[in-house]
Amino acid sequence: MTDRRRYTGTKTLQTAWTVAILVLAVGLWVGDARTPLVTVAGAGGVWVVGLVVLGFRDRRHWQRLTAASTFDPGLEAHTSDLQTIIRGQSVSVSTDVPGLFSQAHLVVRANVEGVEASFTTRIEDAESTKRAGVTTGDETLDERFVFRGKEGNVAAILTDEVRAALLAVETPGVFTVTGESVTYDVPFTQVTADELDAAADAAATIAARLETVGREQAATANSE
Repeated sequence: MTDRRRYTGTKTLQTAWTVAILVLAVGLWVGDARTPLVTVAGAGGVWVVGLVVLGFRDRRHWQRLTAASTFDPGLEAHTSDLQTIIRGQSVSVSTDVPGLFSQAHLVVRANVEGVEASFTTRIEDAESTKRAGVTTGDETLDERFVFRGKEGNVAAILTDEVRAALLAVETPGVFTVTGESVTYDVPFTQVTADELDAAADAAATIAARLETVGREQAATANSE
């Protein structure tokens, strides 16, 4: 089932509100052409109030999310970034608007250190894509996610700990795994604290696994 939060973000609601006010204003104008300025001023005032309410809703959600999650606010007062340490990994959370007509996305990022290899592996929510990927041999995991990338890289990542962390993630999104970071892009921002913590734990677990693989490969190279 498609998560409705994909379509109920603040930007989407603000757009719908703007269209509704325009339709209402035109209807009132046509119905009472004697007072066009009053109509425009009244509709404009209602429109502004609506936008403020929706913006406050979004800000209020972020404050509650910060208070309930394991994250701390970022150091910069003007940003909405969050940060914490999970499994020894530095993890941050921020919002991103990928396009002019797109609503805000939530992006969880865990940094990776000590990995020299250049690669990209993506782990996508299976309900959000119809494309095929690398099968893992784990039926439960393959029903939940689609893995894209070299089969050897996918196999190296998927320890039992990583599998469990991935299966704990409840929000739809896309993990992008590289030698520099592990990010999880959620196509909306209205997540719960538990959902955020699960996504962050999965990103940190994958990042920790990558660093372990990097150390193992470096040790092997040095011994040859």
